[in-house]
Amino acid sequence: MAEADGITVEALRFLAERVGMQLTTTELEHLKPMFDFYAPQLRELHAAELAAEDMAVVYSPNWDPQV
Repeated sequence: MAEADGITVEALRFLAERVGMQLTTTELEHLKPMFDFYAPQLRELHAAELAAEDMAVVYSPNWDPQV
């Protein structure tokens, strides 16, 4: 799926369709550099071997620390 220049537009289209998104070729070409940038970082994150005692972090955009 990945090649030296990152993911192909066709492979990115497949991934988008797999999650129910119908994107144009222009939209896919616009998103491709972002996918190529974040994909290696996400692979490392998913490969992390975490145990039960490892800290979990949750981000809540609506959380108000003053309440």
